[in-house]
Amino acid sequence: MGINGRIGQNLYRELKDVYNLFAFSSFNQDDTDMDITFLKKDLFILPEVEKALKNIDIVIFFEDPIMRLNRQTQGRFDDLYILLADNIARASRANEVEQIIFVGDEVSYDYTVEVLGAYGTEVKATDTPVKRYGKNLSYKASDYNNVRSVQRAPLPEGWHIKDVGRYYFEWLNEILFNVINVEYEGQLIKIHFVKRDQPALVVKYDAESSFDGVEIYRIKGGGLSRKEMNKTPRFEFRELPGCKEFIMALHDFEPKSSWSTYLLTQAPLYALVNRIYQVEMIINSQAPRLENPSSNE
Repeated sequence: MGINGRIGQNLYRELKDVYNLFAFSSFNQDDTDMDITFLKKDLFILPEVEKALKNIDIVIFFEDPIMRLNRQTQGRFDDLYILLADNIARASRANEVEQIIFVGDEVSYDYTVEVLGAYGTEVKATDTPVKRYGKNLSYKASDYNNVRSVQRAPLPEGWHIKDVGRYYFEWLNEILFNVINVEYEGQLIKIHFVKRDQPALVVKYDAESSFDGVEIYRIKGGGLSRKEMNKTPRFEFRELPGCKEFIMALHDFEPKSSWSTYLLTQAPLYALVNRIYQVEMIINSQAPRLENPSSNE
């Protein structure tokens, strides 16, 4: 990982004559000048990481997760980094990877190593954290106006990650009752702006893709979302190992409105809603649980 950075380039030069090397890259990465196989997969999407690590023996983990795969990325550096680490750890277990080598830096912290080893793969961490400098990357910006948003919040005592996902949409209906209405129609969740007949978003729970502490809700349509080629926008709720926390994320969302309109309207509103939901989870974590939030499903 991180082949275009200072550490990645030095590792490449030292290892290329001894090992068969693979590196994650963007889909438009030029792979003609290096003796390396580029894995053009999205590091944030677990099934793609699982495919990438097939027949891999050792993973070297060092990367800036604010990837060039999206035009806008919302979220803190450490939350994005932990989501990447969890994907690598889960995919390493699925592919029986022998070892993960974690190259520590000045902004990473011990929990990263804990996440990387949470599913049974051996983890070796470097003793001396390296300095993280700015990179002059050859990645190009996304060809689409797509968005990724990642936030972390505490998991209330007694809650399952399923509860968090279901409660999120019920909570939206309550906290924004003067702005949106949330309706349930079979397996579909329809989010409407008030006084609008057409749903702003139509969401469906993906039971087949949801497992082992990961809950997936696919965005199937609505007035706000444009479907990107070969991508399905989705909400993800993921329980983190070894702590009472979870990740909530929006992947591959492309707004139908112009990019400038999105930045002025939807982007700040969505960031605010997620921040309030984080506070809601903090409040629920500090108070006794009175009822199952999934009781209204």
